[in-house]
Amino acid sequence: MMKIAGYESWQISEGESVELAIALHLRDALGLPATKPFFIPPVLPCVPEHIPVTGPEVDILFAEEWPLWFSDLLADHMDMGTDQPFNGTVLERRSPAFQQAVADHAEAARAASTRFRDGYARHFQANFKVEGPVLNRLVRSIEKELGHRAAPFNLSIRILPVAGFWLHRVNPQLVLLSEATRRDPAALKDLLGPVITELAR
Repeated sequence: MMKIAGYESWQISEGESVELAIALHLRDALGLPATKPFFIPPVLPCVPEHIPVTGPEVDILFAEEWPLWFSDLLADHMDMGTDQPFNGTVLERRSPAFQQAVADHAEAARAASTRFRDGYARHFQANFKVEGPVLNRLVRSIEKELGHRAAPFNLSIRILPVAGFWLHRVNPQLVLLSEATRRDPAALKDLLGPVITELAR
């Protein structure tokens, strides 16, 4: 579900990322660190760890492979819109052991990401009058602070089902955002405001 806010020269698109939600579900199910390729909080609702008896060498392999897989998904998804979490070249770049671990958790990860997508859409539709205009109002408030109309910019926001108030800027035109941040105008101003200010100068 993609939504767009904008005025003349600037545009902000936002939507949930089912593919990245799948990858994060798998990370938490395998009990992997939340610090690579950059810190991403745990998924909500919490995923029960289901770690097979693999031994330390395989655990280290998974901890190295998952950030590479996530980075590939992120690059493919954002640049080309063609990522495929469970098949295709993105997963084929990883080891057979990692591919098997993904396959073992695929059903649960798909189900969790579907619940996230559907819940996100229902919430946005139910709260559109309150939450829909928030991004437009944020840009207008930044324009007042700057004393001029926003310079032309495009920004993409991808919402993830992760805990707490969190934002990560992947590149100048792309940010990842927690649901909690998107739903809280004060947190959105604190975290997203500096990004928009930089783009709007």
